[in-house]
Amino acid sequence: MRGLEAERKLSFEKTLESVFFIFLIVPFATSLLLGRLVQSFGYFLSLLADRFIDVYSHIVQQDLPNALKNLLRLHLVLHSFFGHFLRFYDSVPFWDKALHFFGPFTIALFFYSVLSRDSKFWRSLGDRMAKFVSFLLANFAGVLWEIAEFIADKLFSVNAQRGLDDTMFDLIFNAFGSYFSVLVMKKFSKERSA
Repeated sequence: MRGLEAERKLSFEKTLESVFFIFLIVPFATSLLLGRLVQSFGYFLSLLADRFIDVYSHIVQQDLPNALKNLLRLHLVLHSFFGHFLRFYDSVPFWDKALHFFGPFTIALFFYSVLSRDSKFWRSLGDRMAKFVSFLLANFAGVLWEIAEFIADKLFSVNAQRGLDDTMFDLIFNAFGSYFSVLVMKKFSKERSA
């Protein structure tokens, strides 16, 4: 019975991974066919990030929880397919801010998962230090994102940033998302130790 249940779970995980991949490949292929090279490059980066999740696990010999992999892929799909391809960033109020919350939330969970366990290349950090460093790295990723938006605006006039207020609110939502992630980590840490 357990073998059948495990097989079903694996089948579901593979199906979900395929669905996420389709959501990421459609915008890339469409923009490539339409000759929109700058957009194609952005969608290609989302595809690379999707593949990086599994490549990372293989290189450092550290299995990531499937739920975490799915959260990371969900964020890529929400940003790439829904945000840009379907233009939710332009038509859905607060879509940008929601993703500036959700992105650092998932990135902080990723770093916590990575830093709190041994890998091929490093020893795990203590629980408190892993939470703190995860919070900092998720916010640093948000800062790098804002810098990338600034560069994209200057080089390609994509209008990713809409002024200083937009940038500052993005950074604030990044901080809230990563902090909320730390609160979730604390809750699960307490439940595991109880």
